[in-house]
Amino acid sequence: MTSGNNVEIRSALPEDIDVIKQLADSHKHELGFLRRPALLEAIERHELLVAENGVGIVGFVEYRHRRDQQTTLYNVVVHPQHRGHGTGRRLMTNLEQEARKLGKSWVLLKCPEDLESNTFYEHIGYEKVDMEKGKTRRLNIWRKILV
Repeated sequence: MTSGNNVEIRSALPEDIDVIKQLADSHKHELGFLRRPALLEAIERHELLVAENGVGIVGFVEYRHRRDQQTTLYNVVVHPQHRGHGTGRRLMTNLEQEARKLGKSWVLLKCPEDLESNTFYEHIGYEKVDMEKGKTRRLNIWRKILV
């Protein structure tokens, strides 16, 4: 897929699950609790990409291509030591390219309003289109139209 700065973006494999789960668990405040079976299902559907450097997996993005024109982003994580170097942007770019190839018109995601991730989404071209009350905190709804 895409590489640069010694990071390759590729589809996750079942043998990646332990590292993906460990990375997810280290970000419970941002993501909540992600279940291993749900992550394995995303891998089986080919809807989970990983960012890998020469040492191991440093990030992932989990999503779902719906039957309509939407791709829904569920989770994106980059290890703190690898942030600010384009890894998150490359994960998102690969997701968007895949969605375009499948004829999707937009990517939609929800992000708790208190997270720094909101700045990231705005920086990479997402538009805040709404806000809703979540279970424990308010969620910003972001959308990017795929042209």
